[in-house]
Amino acid sequence: MDEQIRHMRERGERLRQAAQSVGITTHAAKAAGVPYTTLRDYMNGGEMKLTSLAALARVCGVSLDWIAYGTGSTPDTPPDRTGQPAIRGGSQVVIPWIDSQDEGLRIGRNWLDTTISRDSAGLRLVSVSGDAMTPTLRDGDLALIDTGARQIKGGAIYALDVGDGIMIRRLEKRLGGGIRALSDHDRYPPQDLTQSEADELIVLGEVVWAGGPPRA
Repeated sequence: MDEQIRHMRERGERLRQAAQSVGITTHAAKAAGVPYTTLRDYMNGGEMKLTSLAALARVCGVSLDWIAYGTGSTPDTPPDRTGQPAIRGGSQVVIPWIDSQDEGLRIGRNWLDTTISRDSAGLRLVSVSGDAMTPTLRDGDLALIDTGARQIKGGAIYALDVGDGIMIRRLEKRLGGGIRALSDHDRYPPQDLTQSEADELIVLGEVVWAGGPPRA
């Protein structure tokens, strides 16, 4: 049994390496039509479904034999925007969930540096819930939050701690003081906060990236 577990973990690590070669592991899941939670379970050594694994292998440019047994060529490292190859070894950054669930998301450092010009130490991951920020953000999207950017600037989107959960809204300062919280979905009216209410608002950070599955 221990030997079987070891093999499953090794397969999960090879799959992780292949998925990271795409840049960010959610990209691999999205392109393969596999839920990110499924890919995460596979990478953590969970039992793999052949059809899902085959789709992931195809997207990542590796063979099923390589994932299963480590035979054949390792995944290619994608070039960055300057045409230079990404660095392997210490080239991954783990972005923790903002509520500390699971192990976080492993992201290629090269992709992160060329896509998001923020200090990775302050980045946190949150799952978007609800349709209030549609079409900009959709239910189930993954969003990266810069916890070092809590100073409100007009029109930016922020994650807010509302006690029983996390709310994501676009915030604007009001001329007379206070803050206006806006939803991108026109079904939700703006919410105006007085200066005293704004002072008590817990801003977790600015949303700097978000992504999810393909939309129809």
